[in-house]
Order: sequence, then structure tokens, then C-alpha cells
Amino acid sequence: MQIATGQALRILYRLKLIRSCPPHDVGIEFYRKKVSWGLRPDACSCDIEFVEYLQKIKAEDKNIFHFGTGSHHIVGLENQKFIHPNEIIAITASVPEYQSYTDLFIKQPELAKYYKVFLGDIYTLTDRFLPQLDIVTLFHLCEFYFPENSPKLHHNDASLLQLFLDKLNVGGKILFYKKSFAWGDTEALVKKFEQQEKIKQTEEYKSLLVYSKI
Repeated sequence: MQIATGQALRILYRLKLIRSCPPHDVGIEFYRKKVSWGLRPDACSCDIEFVEYLQKIKAEDKNIFHFGTGSHHIVGLENQKFIHPNEIIAITASVPEYQSYTDLFIKQPELAKYYKVFLGDIYTLTDRFLPQLDIVTLFHLCEFYFPENSPKLHHNDASLLQLFLDKLNVGGKILFYKKSFAWGDTEALVKKFEQQEKIKQTEEYKSLLVYSKI
């Protein structure tokens, strides 16, 4: 049934009868090649709320890692409006989303001055690759991990979360999205880290939960 449902969703996506879908519904290979998330506050408001949150706390000149860019790249575009823009590294697993970044870069090369996007699998990141960070968004934690791909990866969701906590500067923030497709799994993982006294919640902004490490 799950395979049949995935096949049906892939057909609907190709026919443009649905606008987006999570990777576990259609398979990671199809997602990487075909799926792209436009700016849809009704279906995924996390990036809009994150921009608002950065404006609210007047975050400038920070090192930010952003998980999931969307084809809209609103986080990078709005970041340019700060007097002292943040340095943002962002990752997407979607070829169409990365293509949208390259198209924007050709039209607005100044975008890449503070907003750098790369195409890849977040579970392949290492301590040596990442800089020290002030703010990390893990809005899509638990959405992209496939156990069968583990031989090709460095991390699962728990070790990925630990990696980013290790890279977080003193006073840094790590944000989660309560409306994520995988929020049930993410919430359980976050609670486990809370029980282990690794993190604590410090703020809540709309659908975003803000944590710091202990």
C-alpha cells in the first residue's frame, strides 16, 4: 500500500496536480530530482517565521546554518536587507531548489555574498566541514533520514542533532518547527536530549521552538 501510494503521489506531482510532498512519501531519489518547495505559508511557514524571528531579535552578523532552502530562498533574500547581514550556509536535497539558487545568483550575484547554498545530504556533514555557529535551523530533522542509506552517511537524526549542538557557540540557538511532517519523531528526539540535560527551550515564536545547549 505504501509503495502504491508513493507511485500515485509521484504521478500526481508529475501531472502538477499536487505542488509539493515530503521525501518519505515519494522516495528520496524522486524527491531529489523532481520536488521543489515554493513559498507556501499554508503548507510550510517555517522559513517565513524564521525571517520574522531574526527581525524580531535583531540578529545581525551571525553565523547561521539553515536546513532546507525552498525554491524561494526567502531566508537568503531577506537577509540582504539587514545593515550587517548574517553569514548563512544553507543546504537543500532538491536539484530544482538548487537550480533556483543558481538562477537567482546569475540575476543577483550579490546574493551569494552572505547566502551560500549547496546541494547535498545533510547526514553526510562532518565536524571538519562545519564552522562554529550562532543559529541553526533544523526545521526538517527526521524528514530526510532513510536507514537503508546509512552506509553512505555519517549520521542518523540523533547524531546529526549532536553534531550541530557541538558546533553551537555559547549563547547560540537551535530552532525546530512544530509543523514539520516528522514532528512526532523530532519532538521525541528533542525531549530525549532535554532529559539528558543537553538542551533547554528558551523561546517559542509561532510554530518555531528555540533551544539553547546546556
